[in-house]
Amino acid sequence: MERDERILEAAEKLFFERGFDGVGVDEIGQAAGVSGSAIYRHFQGKNEILATLFDRAIDALLMGMPESRADHRVELCELVRGFIGFAQTHRMLAGVWEREHRSLEGEYRRRYQRRQRQYVERWSNCLAKCYPGWTEDTLKTATRATQALMMSNATRSNGLASTPEIGSLLCDMALASLEALNASAEKDAHPGHGGS
Repeated sequence: MERDERILEAAEKLFFERGFDGVGVDEIGQAAGVSGSAIYRHFQGKNEILATLFDRAIDALLMGMPESRADHRVELCELVRGFIGFAQTHRMLAGVWEREHRSLEGEYRRRYQRRQRQYVERWSNCLAKCYPGWTEDTLKTATRATQALMMSNATRSNGLASTPEIGSLLCDMALASLEALNASAEKDAHPGHGGS
């Protein structure tokens, strides 16, 4: 394995277990089998290591996105399954990506936000077709909330093992949670029904 790969692998594990702020460059080097100073031959520092991990997460998500479908519900199911697949097959990376996005600084943060926007917009566009009439902000909120639900097992260091049963449960829960958009639309169309 190349040295930069060893560094990234070690950092991913340490960031997942202890958080970005809880890990120093020397510790990453030690876990990777290199000196802390040797890391600077490959990365400018801890922020670039985190940004590189985030690039890998976004790459995996974008590559796993389904083709656009005429049946928007099928497309939504595929988006949900793809996201859960990412969280299950890249569990530590998914956990770091979910928990540490506020740790990115400067240009690394701006680059991440640009790349993430592509992914979130794809979800929002699909949701707009499945649940018409909602604002873009509402659909983005629904996207983020649903993704947080699907990521909930990956972000826990002692989370349940990633099994097909867990993946299926998370998929069903995510799709059911999005149906709140229909329920809210129905309630708004018929005020005075179903609430106190």
